[in-house]
Amino acid sequence: MRFKFIYILIPAIITISCRKVEDPNNARATKAGGCLDIDSPFYNDTVDYDNQSCRYAFTERYEISYHPEKDGSTNWDPVVSTNADLELRIKEQGSSDWLFESSTKEDQDHDVPAVWAAPESIKLLNKNYEWELYDADIGTADDFIAGGTFNPIGKANTGEIVIIEGGTQLKIYYELKEEI
Repeated sequence: MRFKFIYILIPAIITISCRKVEDPNNARATKAGGCLDIDSPFYNDTVDYDNQSCRYAFTERYEISYHPEKDGSTNWDPVVSTNADLELRIKEQGSSDWLFESSTKEDQDHDVPAVWAAPESIKLLNKNYEWELYDADIGTADDFIAGGTFNPIGKANTGEIVIIEGGTQLKIYYELKEEI
């Protein structure tokens, strides 16, 4: 008799424990999906799960929109020209390797945009980068114009990243892509 009771009791317990419990507040339906990768401009730490919506900023071109007209009280490189010969460099902060080193934009007027195409599409990450802009001088040390640090993901806005430092504006244009 004892064994029959156990055989009857065990299936009853299993059946009860497997019953579907209704979620009275429908909590699962209210969970929000989004991007949980901090390297994406779409990162959102308030979502409940990653729904694969992340897109990433990949460089397309760089632009110096304006820079100071003069080096202190004199024009840039006055022997050759009154305008700067611009060279732009960008790297991850603390790195010794430049991610981007531009060609020289010679005789560049201070208020005319200087644009360089990205030789390769670089995925910008949620970390600090350094940039430096120089007036390239022939035979002497290059003149530092401006520079600074920035986090591109924090500044990403509709296809461009804008950094203003020392009277100079740097724009980095990017395209949103899935991970490649």
